[in-house]
Amino acid sequence: MTNPTSTRHLSAGRRWAGLALSLLSAPILLPCAAAADDASPNRVASARAAPRKLEPARGHYARLAARSPAPASSGAKTDAMRFQHERAHVEDTLSARPQYVTVDPSAFQLPPLPANSSAQTRAELDYLLRLQERRTPEDVHDGLALADWGYSIHARPGDRDWELVRGNLFRVGHSIGTWFNPDSLPLTAELLGKVWRDARFYVWSLKYKYARVRPYVLEPRLKNLQETDWAAFPSGHASYAYMAAYFYQDLAPEFADVFVKDALDIAHSREVIGVHYPSDSEAGRAFARQFINLLLQSEQFQRDLAQVREEWRRGREQTE
Repeated sequence: MTNPTSTRHLSAGRRWAGLALSLLSAPILLPCAAAADDASPNRVASARAAPRKLEPARGHYARLAARSPAPASSGAKTDAMRFQHERAHVEDTLSARPQYVTVDPSAFQLPPLPANSSAQTRAELDYLLRLQERRTPEDVHDGLALADWGYSIHARPGDRDWELVRGNLFRVGHSIGTWFNPDSLPLTAELLGKVWRDARFYVWSLKYKYARVRPYVLEPRLKNLQETDWAAFPSGHASYAYMAAYFYQDLAPEFADVFVKDALDIAHSREVIGVHYPSDSEAGRAFARQFINLLLQSEQFQRDLAQVREEWRRGREQTE
């Protein structure tokens, strides 16, 4: 991958955003009371718990979000800068349709995307510069160690990276017990892999829609420690990390703080190495909460989750 330059991020990128939206126009239906019936996989069972609310932003996320996301009066040229994705990338990524959550991508309500010229974006860039000044060798090591964290929906048993990929599913929550691993919890690994596939479709749909340029494109003093070749908003690392945290939170609510702290560490590592704005991290967190809320409404998912709950019960009984 090459380091993107501003010429790749100009308004021509809107062409690919339009393509992405046209690909998304295939029938992915937002569930509503008028259309729901007993056969719908996303029908909300009356006995289910109400959707969980997103916890308010804290710390620098709250402070930066308080700044205006509106464009500056003289920022038209800067605000026209958008990431340009390759057509083949868009088509390939969106070809893997979701299984459990089948809503239109517009159902996800993210925080406002700050304009490139906005006071919020400037404050975020200044924050990233301060992080850069203060990052230690340990910060760099930890950030780069997490740079390639993730899961491949195309990974299969026997692949060279299969064990690493499966292990990544248990990075969030890794400290809660020796039983918490893909070998002890194979059904959990299989289910979370399917959930990741669904989330991936929506994360990329949103990236194509917003086409936000990376922070180092706007601020040349930022020295990014990873090469990226895709749009910034929402952060994929944050989206998937918080998705895993909220998924596991439903299985072991007593460890909710551990799961969320691990997700926060993964999300913040992207800011430390200079590839994401804090608002990208917050958008990922907001996406994940809404996504898991929708996931828990799926009857197909609930049936599969019941087997995972039993697997957790057996695993904990054998090791505790």
